[in-house]
Formats: sequence, C-alpha cells, structure tokens
Amino acid sequence: MRSLFTTIAAFLLLFSSCSKRSISHLEGVGVQITNSRTILIDPQPTDTIRLQYLGCGGFYVRDGRQAIMIDPFFSHQRFMRIGKSILMGADIRSKSKELAYGKRMIKDSLNISDERMRAEVKGIFAAHGHYDHLMDVPWILNEWTGSATVFANTSAGITCANVIPFSNFKDVERIASIREQPGDSVVFTEGGSTIRVYPIFADHNPHSRNIKLFAGSAVETPSHYRSHKDRTTVHDWLEGQTLSFLIDFVSGKNVKFRMFIQSSSCQFPNGMPPQQLLKEKGIDLAVLGVASYLFSENTYPCEFIRSLKPANLMFIHWEDFFRMLRQRPKAVKTNDVGRFFTDVFSKCRQDYMMPLPGSVITIGY
Repeated sequence: MRSLFTTIAAFLLLFSSCSKRSISHLEGVGVQITNSRTILIDPQPTDTIRLQYLGCGGFYVRDGRQAIMIDPFFSHQRFMRIGKSILMGADIRSKSKELAYGKRMIKDSLNISDERMRAEVKGIFAAHGHYDHLMDVPWILNEWTGSATVFANTSAGITCANVIPFSNFKDVERIASIREQPGDSVVFTEGGSTIRVYPIFADHNPHSRNIKLFAGSAVETPSHYRSHKDRTTVHDWLEGQTLSFLIDFVSGKNVKFRMFIQSSSCQFPNGMPPQQLLKEKGIDLAVLGVASYLFSENTYPCEFIRSLKPANLMFIHWEDFFRMLRQRPKAVKTNDVGRFFTDVFSKCRQDYMMPLPGSVITIGY
C-alpha cells in the first residue's frame, strides 16, 4: 500500500509539473534569455574555449584540441511515458532520432565532423544517475566516441555495468572532494592542452517538499539492460551520490580558465569546492541549476554565489525536458523560473546568462 501511495504521489507531482511557462512570459517578467555570448578573460586572447549548452543540464566543452561532455541527454521522454513508467513500469530508452538531432546540433554549431568528435571527446561526466543525466551516456560512448571514459558515481557503474565496458568507466566517488577535503582530479592532455576536472560531493534537492524521486543507489545491474539500445524503466535510474565539477583549462603550470558546474540545486555548502582550491584560482564562470530551487532558496543560489564570487554566472536545467529538444523550450511551472530571477536570485546579483539549448558560449583567454 505504501509503495502504491508513493507511485501515485510521484505521478501527481509529475502531472503538476507539466504546466509550463513560455519564453515570452519569462522575457516579459525580465528574464534574460541567452542565444550566444563571447566572454573575454584576456582582452587580447590567444586561445578559445567553446561551451555548448545541450539542454537539461548538459554541455559539450572543447578547446579546439580535445573535449569533454557533461550530462549529455537528448532522449527527452513525453510526460505520459514517464507517468506510465512510474506507475506501470512502462519502458523508456535512448531515442536514435533525438540523439541524431542532438549530434547534428553539436556538429553544425561547433563546425566539427563525426571523425573530429570521435577523436576529441576524452571524457563523459555524469552528475548523478537519474535518466535525464545518465541514460544517453552509454549510447554516446558506443555510437559517437568509442574510446572515451565515463566518469560517474558508484550507482551509475552498477546500473550500466553491461553497457559501459569496465575499461571505459571510472567511479569518481573514490577521488571526489568532500567539503573542505580536496580530492584528486581527472586530467586530459592533448597537444599542450590540459583539461583538469575535480569531482566534488554535492546533493540533489527533493522534487517536492516531501518527495524525492528515484533516490538511493543501485545495488544490482538490471538484467534487462544489456545493450545501450535496450528498454529500461525510470526506476532503473537511481540518483546515487550527486556530484558537482570544478574544471580547469591549464596552459603550462597556469590555470587560464576555471569553471564550476553544479546542475542540481541543493542546500549550501553541499557541492562547494574546498577553499584550498578556490584560493589557488578564482571562478571565471559558475554554472548553477535552477530546477527545484524552491526547497533550498534560503541558501540557494545566493550563498553559493557569495562564496564562489564568480566573474561570470550561468543558470541551466531550467527548461521542461518532457518537451523534445527540437521544440521551443518552456519552463516547468512548479519551478517558477520567473520568480527565481525576480525574487530570489535578484537579492544577491543582477548579471547572468540563461542559455537556450544549443547556445554556444565562446571564452577568449
């Protein structure tokens, strides 16, 4: 009976979340929508980084020699499909047509070929194990990159044990920073270019005041999930340990550009980089998620912003991922994105970017 009540409550929560706010409404209340932007860290830059927002919390990040992906997700599921998966175990899976659309978006926007993408993507990072962060990762690894390494939590490794080869997976819980205890980093070097990523223990707000969907960690690999094209259910994609990421672009011994990404809102100071790391180099760009901010607005995002002191600020994971990527995005009503900017965020800062999916941010440094 308790299980039935929980699934019905979860379905009602999703139903309440399907009311949306249009782009025109957001612009009408003063929300600044970003299509593209150039940020000059150095007034006379000698190199560039390009960040493409993939929607839902995902990024393609490249410096011209190598690239990483963070939470890439293109297989948006319709609201009713997720509802049926919650209540009746209906299947969800990666969608070849939506993935092809997402791949074309990246290639066209960044002017790269299939071969270039396959060669340059060195790592794929997942912030946690929910389907909208992890489900497309095995497809992208197997179909797009081949030799990249997936960096994710322990639960993700269990869920995807049959679809991500052991040699292509690294459990970053073992090296992650925890509060003020710095951990190790993941380092990629190519042609004098170095990208260094510090995983950091973070948290994930509840989806409603008393409901956190798909919490916990996987304890066994789903027997029905043996290929990246196989069907799963939404219950297969448990959160596990949520992570944030501190990403450095290094030239020689100097960090030329530093960005921080926390795609899931949560209570401060969960997810914050250790002060030891922040003392070494400030944050050039902080990227924070909007979804579920209501349940930590006493500290989120303002306490994070005050502590991070970023030169530039971006908000993501604000759009409704029940809509297909090719559709014009809308914001989920229960998040009230307009209120986030007019009443909550405005108390601590005024300047920010909120990119549309597909937007490219160019960094000159």
